[in-house]
Amino acid sequence: MPHINGAIIHHGNTDSKTTTAPDRFPPHASCFTWNGAPCQGEQPEVHSLRRRADPLFNRRKGSVLAVAAVTAALGLVPVGTAQAAACNWQQTAWELPVLGTNGTLHASDGGRYGVGTTGRRSTSWPFDLKDMRETLWDNGKIVLQLPLNGPVVSDVNSSGLMVAYTTVNNTLTAATVSRTGTTTALPSDPNWAGSSAAVINNAGDIAGTAQVGTKNILVVWPANAPGTYRELPLPASGYLHLVDIDEQGTIVGSNDSGGFVTDSNGVWHTLAAQGSNGKGTPSAIRDGRIVGSIDSDASYAAAEWNTQGSLVRTITNGAIEAKAIGGNGTVGGLTFSGSTSRSVLWRDGVVSDSLSAVPSTFKVSAISTDEKTLIGTDGARPAYYTCS
Repeated sequence: MPHINGAIIHHGNTDSKTTTAPDRFPPHASCFTWNGAPCQGEQPEVHSLRRRADPLFNRRKGSVLAVAAVTAALGLVPVGTAQAAACNWQQTAWELPVLGTNGTLHASDGGRYGVGTTGRRSTSWPFDLKDMRETLWDNGKIVLQLPLNGPVVSDVNSSGLMVAYTTVNNTLTAATVSRTGTTTALPSDPNWAGSSAAVINNAGDIAGTAQVGTKNILVVWPANAPGTYRELPLPASGYLHLVDIDEQGTIVGSNDSGGFVTDSNGVWHTLAAQGSNGKGTPSAIRDGRIVGSIDSDASYAAAEWNTQGSLVRTITNGAIEAKAIGGNGTVGGLTFSGSTSRSVLWRDGVVSDSLSAVPSTFKVSAISTDEKTLIGTDGARPAYYTCS
């Protein structure tokens, strides 16, 4: 096992085994549940199993199916009136490795870089993925595959710098990974039982989690003070999952109490929700605009919030969740068309492009600044859809 106390490991494009996380930390964790499975960057099979046991997901699933049935029966159309598509969207499937059959996108910078996992589907029962490797794409081309059981990557910025966790002296440790595979441990407190870096912005600000006792805390490694970190005063939580950080350093995520937003100084707010047992769940933030979903015992909707956690709008009548924001304010997410979920674009809560010519298998996860490129996963591999 490499030893990187304040040092560096060079992984590069090699097949050598480097680090192995303890069994209680399955692959692809970028936040800690500590008594359960990881909560970001999981393989689809693992993520699906967790969601089946998640009461919030099951509540949304029940509401979604019920409304979908009514929508299909009545022939209703999702939110607003879809305008004529402004773009002829053309697909570019991302590269897979030789012998690779599947690729999953964890995150992208909204333009050049994307990170995820590639592998090959077994031809025999249980048809699981094998030889899964953390992968960096540059304009859809593979430029780096990390070793099996190496660092687990969760996000990337426009410089190609990735954030991850790795194992140092049998302790899960937050780290960065360069586009050439150089892994560098981030500074940590010896009182932490472990740490993990989850999200990064283009300036290089990093946010992640650390375990203190039985709870998890929010940690920031600021780009303007290399070698330092700050523990933010978000209440310690058994479950802490970070999903995004914008260029202003504002962080969004979820904890035991639901969705939250916090600035880099630790001034935080719970995301407003509606209905009985309502919870807001963020998916992305851009320049202070937060998008995600709201679920209650009786309903579900896509939603937008401001940095005070106040609701700006909800999108209903089939809208499931908002996933991404473009540079001009377009929001991408999932909605029902009949009984099928598919990606769609909204402006000010109204459908601006139904993406009717884009397959329903495509799930948007990012929109470029100029809004001419949609990034996501199409079936079993990442893909771009570009406007022409």
